[in-house]
Amino acid sequence: MIHCNYPLIAKQWLLWVLILLSVPMGVSAADGEQESESPKVFQFLKKVGTFLDSMSIRGMDRRYVELPQKPWQVIVQGNVNQSELTMNTTIDGKELFNDNFSDISWESRVKTNVASYAGVWVGYRGYGLGYSTSLGHDEGSLFKFGFIGGRYGVNLRIRRFETNEPSVHMSGYMPDWQENYVSEFKLENPIRVRTLTLDGYYLFKRKRFSYSAAYDQTIIQKRSAGSLLAGAMYYHSSVAYDNDVNAAFIIYMNDIGIIKQSQLNIGAGYTYNFVPCKGLLINAMVMPMVSVFNHVKVWYFSSGLRDLLFAEKQNPSGDMDGEEFGDLFKIRFEGMESQNSRMRLNLDARLSVTYNFGNWFVNAYGQFCNFRYRYEETRGRLRDWYVNASIGLRL
Repeated sequence: MIHCNYPLIAKQWLLWVLILLSVPMGVSAADGEQESESPKVFQFLKKVGTFLDSMSIRGMDRRYVELPQKPWQVIVQGNVNQSELTMNTTIDGKELFNDNFSDISWESRVKTNVASYAGVWVGYRGYGLGYSTSLGHDEGSLFKFGFIGGRYGVNLRIRRFETNEPSVHMSGYMPDWQENYVSEFKLENPIRVRTLTLDGYYLFKRKRFSYSAAYDQTIIQKRSAGSLLAGAMYYHSSVAYDNDVNAAFIIYMNDIGIIKQSQLNIGAGYTYNFVPCKGLLINAMVMPMVSVFNHVKVWYFSSGLRDLLFAEKQNPSGDMDGEEFGDLFKIRFEGMESQNSRMRLNLDARLSVTYNFGNWFVNAYGQFCNFRYRYEETRGRLRDWYVNASIGLRL
């Protein structure tokens, strides 16, 4: 499970940002003096900045791309996000209830409301950090880190959210029930979902194409161009609902109360920058991927409620004293198992629109990710999409 102290992280990096933002002023003030009199830290940072500037544009065709003079980007962001987590399992109805039951297929579909986030991103030539917090009554936060060069890029995205109203689909023969049963399953304690996505890419044609022009506005694309790219994505998720009041839900999930998945995907695709007029840029990227590593861990729990169901099966006409089972809704940890799942096909798709005017720019981009896993009779899928809108200023 990923544990992040988001408010502390935000305060720490914002403090460093304020310190670094003073660097251009310090360097500028030192330009009129002898270099030997300049603080050594400013001399070092100036050299680092010069190196990053040259790396951003080195080997690129200036007819197609342009490096803005001002290197810093301060961006105010708004983010709209929605996640859908689907968990499927099959349980033996005869074992759990009685011989009148067949296998029961249980699908838990956790679809969050469209969540809104607001935050800030600060970066230098594509190297930066961003933090956003949820608006309204939604529980969640979003932390982003990225650095994008001329031929490569790396992005880290950490998100957490909670929901206590999964949509549940049940099928199978059950006495006195219709064959297909659909309901909103209200959980007293919410399902907690945390995801980490780390992706990187390598461009094969960077002379006329800039990926950063579309996704962090470090460079301005002046003419249309595209490139083949190769990429890798590491994904980790933790889905937990191991709480006493969720005992019934755990039974229908084959006694599983926590699921953690780690997955490494590699793939190749194509990305294209379309410049219909000066200042306007439209980018699209599609990259099919295959999971070369897919590891799943599950934590099992039993409960007094489960004990009661089995006892009633063994003695259906007897009088049951609930006290002999203790608290019916007290769950007990029974063990953990893990296994590697087979290869799965996934998809990474993005779309971005940017408009530059002077030192200002506006941008909107969206991304869709699809991850799947399987553990014995339990299968799952997480679909995640988000749209990010921002306005930024170069300093």
